[in-house]
Amino acid sequence: MDMVRSMLSNSNLPKSLWVEALKTTVYILNHVPTKVVPKTPFELFKGWKPSLKHMRVWGCSSEVGIYNPQEKKIDLRSISWYFIGYVERSKGYRFYCPHHITRIVESRNAKFIENDLISGSDQLKDLGYEIDYIKSQPSTSNERLVVIHTPQV
Repeated sequence: MDMVRSMLSNSNLPKSLWVEALKTTVYILNHVPTKVVPKTPFELFKGWKPSLKHMRVWGCSSEVGIYNPQEKKIDLRSISWYFIGYVERSKGYRFYCPHHITRIVESRNAKFIENDLISGSDQLKDLGYEIDYIKSQPSTSNERLVVIHTPQV
C-alpha cells in the first residue's frame, strides 16, 4: 500500500482512483524481480523476461487519440487525459479524464508527457540550458549580431 499512497500523493488525481493505482502497483511488482527469487513473477509464469519499455509514470498527462468516425478535418484529434494503468488482456493503457463523458478509456494511441511529474516543470530548465549552451559555443563566423533596443511609447 506504500506504493499506492506514493502514487496518489505524487499525482493530482482524486483518491477515488486508489483501485487503479493498486492494479498498476500489482502490474509493476509482477514485472520486476524480487529479493527471494532472482526471476520476476511474470518470467516464472510465462517463461520469458518481460519488456519494461512500455512502463509509464502513473498519473502523468497524456494526449490520447480516440477514434471518432464522425470527426471532421479541423476537429481535435487528441484529448488530454491522465495515465492510470495498463490494460489487463491486451496491449494498451488506461486513461482518466474528469471532464469527459466517459471518464476512463483504454487506448494504445497516446503520447505521454512524463517530464512534468518526474522533475517538476523542465521547460524553464531546458531554456536555461539552451542559453548556456549557446553562450559557451565559440563563434565560427565573421558575422556579428547587433541588438537595437527601441523604447516603446
